[in-house]
Amino acid sequence: MKGLRVGLDGRALGNVNRLRGIGRYTARLVEGLARAGDDIHFVLFGYGGPPGEDLIARDAMDGLEWHEIPRVKGPPLLAFPGEHLTYAREIEKAGVDIFHGIDHNMVPFLRCPSLITVHDLILLVLRGPYLGPTAWLWMWAHRRAARGADMVIAVSENTARDVQRIWGIPPQRIAVVHEGVTPDYAPVEDGSVKAAALERYGIEGPYFLYLGGFDPRKNLRNMLLAFKRFARAAGDGPRLVLAGDFQGFEGYVGDELEELGMEDMVSLPGFVEEGDLPALYSGAACFLCLSLYEGFGLPLLEAMACGSPVLASRVSSIPEVVGDAGLLVDPLDPGEIARGMETMWEGGREVEELREKGLRRASGFTWEKSAATIIGLYDMVSGGRCRS
Repeated sequence: MKGLRVGLDGRALGNVNRLRGIGRYTARLVEGLARAGDDIHFVLFGYGGPPGEDLIARDAMDGLEWHEIPRVKGPPLLAFPGEHLTYAREIEKAGVDIFHGIDHNMVPFLRCPSLITVHDLILLVLRGPYLGPTAWLWMWAHRRAARGADMVIAVSENTARDVQRIWGIPPQRIAVVHEGVTPDYAPVEDGSVKAAALERYGIEGPYFLYLGGFDPRKNLRNMLLAFKRFARAAGDGPRLVLAGDFQGFEGYVGDELEELGMEDMVSLPGFVEEGDLPALYSGAACFLCLSLYEGFGLPLLEAMACGSPVLASRVSSIPEVVGDAGLLVDPLDPGEIARGMETMWEGGREVEELREKGLRRASGFTWEKSAATIIGLYDMVSGGRCRS
């Protein structure tokens, strides 16, 4: 029997998400699959040329077949279905046995067996601020693709519950496969390496670190209110570092800081190169994740792997990722958040134990484990052909 051909969705490697969470998920999972799937021929579908070594390691790309997808342009109401139809035709032309959809923009017109990774259902759970003019098209395509898939891969138990509740997917067609963290994320002990990274981003002195986006679910207002309350009590305490891509939210973040009178308490380094992240995590007195909703929360894993103690929300998938290795608080209560910040700043045995627990917990989440589990799902969907 011929070897199994599995198509992988690589669109996030060539669009606006290439350096965001979904792009990083795609790159690390593709690497893991390419290295683990000795009996599988992988075909990576994406835009433009093949991704460079800055995104995917050379040894992984050498084992992949690259298939370029034509871009479809035009008004959204025409381009959206046109893109999906074009993508489905290209997948059929490539002759794959199974297709694994990974990008948020699912493919609803596939004829071959398929699996899809669902990262979150933010738009459907939070709705209001996330419902743009073409949201109904996205919702329709996403739901149709999920209902037509042989298996839905949810990145967390929380996302799995949303998929079952909102889309009506039966639990026997949902598999939870957690994300992982690479060995690059480890405590940076070399003081000169940390100092050089902090200098590149203009970060001075002790700091609490936030890394991520700035859309409403990230709960910036309550984070700032809590930090202001904490800073007043702490006196000469840490600064708050808000790191991440501000595109589209520059005015919002600036207005919040100005209204609260916090311009002098906060550093805004902007986007941080992935190679510098371990140093920033390692240097932080505390890592903050006070979101109202996360599909998984990869920065939490990265922070714990680098030895940063974590102060996080006790909602959505966050407790699932953090377990007992972080201090969990109500994200809607600035007072409780501020008390958590005070605990982290005071340090002591409790915080050291959280740091140690975080290192142990993060070590259990690996891309190798994720890839092996997903290859098992390919085997199931293909009727055992991964073993042939």
